[in-house]
Amino acid sequence: MTELYPIMIDLKDRLVTIIGGGAVALRKAEDLLRCGARVHSIAPCMHAGFDRLAEEYGDQLAVTMREYQHGDISESLLVIAATDDAEVNRAVFAEARERTILINAVDDPPNCSFFLPSSYCKGDLIMSLSTGGASPAMAARLRRELQKHIPDTIDATLEALSEARCMLKSAALFAQLDTASRGQILKSIVNDDARLEQLRTAFEHGGLEDFLLAFL
Repeated sequence: MTELYPIMIDLKDRLVTIIGGGAVALRKAEDLLRCGARVHSIAPCMHAGFDRLAEEYGDQLAVTMREYQHGDISESLLVIAATDDAEVNRAVFAEARERTILINAVDDPPNCSFFLPSSYCKGDLIMSLSTGGASPAMAARLRRELQKHIPDTIDATLEALSEARCMLKSAALFAQLDTASRGQILKSIVNDDARLEQLRTAFEHGGLEDFLLAFL
């Protein structure tokens, strides 16, 4: 198999079409909507949970209750085929390839041009792990094992690190620092658990600038 290229993609206001309306399609739709995508789900029958998503996300979600037809995915950035019909998956894959659109067919690797990793999100942290479609169950197991080592405060810590990075780059007090010096300060914080905790505490109590000045 060709080596896969990992990527994080901004889907805000971009159209993703889901062919399918069952429980799997519902989960995919919810994840995509949460990321800001516009979602169009097409299937003869829809899981009752789509009504809840429609109430929550309004015009961000469109639902068409009928069988897939060629042309349904023409305006899409991505396509998810969430059906248990191999013939439909093949037809959607063929159209996606024809239109140069990326497609994931759930549990159907031959009809995929990309695979969805097992992911964990908290704040700005996104941890994703993939087996390239070989074993989603193993990817999920490994992700759960790695997740145990992520601190409960990672979301607040990342927020503090982001603010520290911006402050080092733009605040007048740190204007004398070059790129390498700023990077060294941030690395010295990230690689020291005690300093990370001090950073987070300083950020939460409005003392981030004083904390960073100690590194000059």
